Formats: sequence, structure tokens, C-alpha cells
Amino acid sequence: MQIIIGLGALASFISGVMYVIATIRNKIQPNKITWLLWSVAPMISVIAGFLKEPSWALVPVFMAGFMPLLVFIASFLNRDSYWDISLLNLACAAISILALLTWYFTKNPNLAIILSIIGDFAAALPTFIKVWRRPLSEIPWLFLTGVISPTSGLLVATRLTLSQVGFSIYLVLLNLSLALLIYGRRWYKYKRPGAKVGLE
Repeated sequence: MQIIIGLGALASFISGVMYVIATIRNKIQPNKITWLLWSVAPMISVIAGFLKEPSWALVPVFMAGFMPLLVFIASFLNRDSYWDISLLNLACAAISILALLTWYFTKNPNLAIILSIIGDFAAALPTFIKVWRRPLSEIPWLFLTGVISPTSGLLVATRLTLSQVGFSIYLVLLNLSLALLIYGRRWYKYKRPGAKVGLE
């Protein structure tokens, strides 16, 4: 069990470090707000899940919060990274705060996990929009490798409960969706018959 989790965490760490390097080298332009929120929501889910039902399956969720935190820090070394303080991102922050307050007052970690998933997905929407408009602004294989760690969590989960596997299932679907969208939009804009030639 620990070996599977370790391999998944290692894959997450390697892909995360490569994303950090790409950020520092200005190969990608991360939205600071999105990556900050992507670090907060998984951590809420990890703490809530651990207090309700400790499990090795939560390690990949921790990595899903820790690596975005490193990207957020690295973004300050990228002159083209930006703060997108939109109504959507403010709503994401509000949802994360609501998750914490709900957890504190109701003592129900499942509600905190559900709200953290909603907040995390809302934080991902600006990236979906950016990829739709500028598919070369993100690297698809980094999102594909982001599937490995949460999948390892699913493989070692002892029970199929929300606290153990809920966030991991969400992470698999999110990373696959982003990777497929990047590949699809790149093909449509640059490789399909009749597509315009050249980079963005």
C-alpha cells in the first residue's frame, strides 16, 4: 500500500517541480489566484478527511494542495504571471471560507469536503477558459501526470467513502478534462485541415 502511495506522490512531485520550473522559465503563465485557491481546497479536504477517517488514500490529496502552493510561490518569479481578481475567483475564495466555517460550526467534515471540491472546481474555471482561448499557454502532459497520484489513492483506499476517495475522484476527472481540452483545442486551432498556421 505505502509503495503505491509513494510512487504516486513521487509522480506528483516530479510533475509539480517541472511545472514550477516551466513557470520560472516563463514557458507558462499561471494565474496566481487560481493556484493559491488550488492549494487551499485540497488542504481543507485532507484535514477534514483525516479527522473523520485517517487513511493513506489522503496523501495524494495532500500533494494536490502542496504542489500548487509551490507553483503559487514560483509565480512571483515569472514576470508574465498575473493576479486575476475576478468575481469568479472572489466567489471561489468565499466558497473556501464557507467550507471552513461549515466544518467549524457543523462538525461535519463531509460538508467541508463537498464545498472544497466545489471551490476547487470554481477556481479551475479560469484555467479552462484560458486553455480554450490560448491552448499553448498550458502543458497538457503535466495534467496527465496529475492523474497518477490521485489514482494511487483510489487503489489503496480501504473504504469507498467521501472522506477517503471523494477528492481523489474529482482530481482524476479534473486533470483528465484539462489535458483533453488542451490537446483538443491545439488540434482544432493549429492541426486540423484549414487551421491557421503558427503559434499564438
